[in-house]
Amino acid sequence: MPESFSPTTGSFITLSQGQDMVSAWITLQGDLSLSINEANPKASAFGKDRIQEILDQSGCEGIRIYNGYYDSKRRFVLVGVDENGNDMTSGNILEFSTPCPPYCAPLTSLG
Repeated sequence: MPESFSPTTGSFITLSQGQDMVSAWITLQGDLSLSINEANPKASAFGKDRIQEILDQSGCEGIRIYNGYYDSKRRFVLVGVDENGNDMTSGNILEFSTPCPPYCAPLTSLG
């Protein structure tokens, strides 16, 4: 693990790169004989206020996203990350997003 975690961790990508990544994940699901549905969503949406609550915690430099499983469904668990790269597990931990499907954007170029 690096000595410190930077608030600029991550890179912006192009729409085309995002499309390729989402398409590859969807193909992988088919190769594994897994259907994309509410139990295995291709995406989940979180409200900005909830994400901001994580980021507003003292010492928070970013967010880590874990894959989880609850109630027979894939989940995404978000937790703050401090400057040392440690999960801020004594703070806010976010889940119960809106999964896609069934709550997909009517028009999206990502897949």
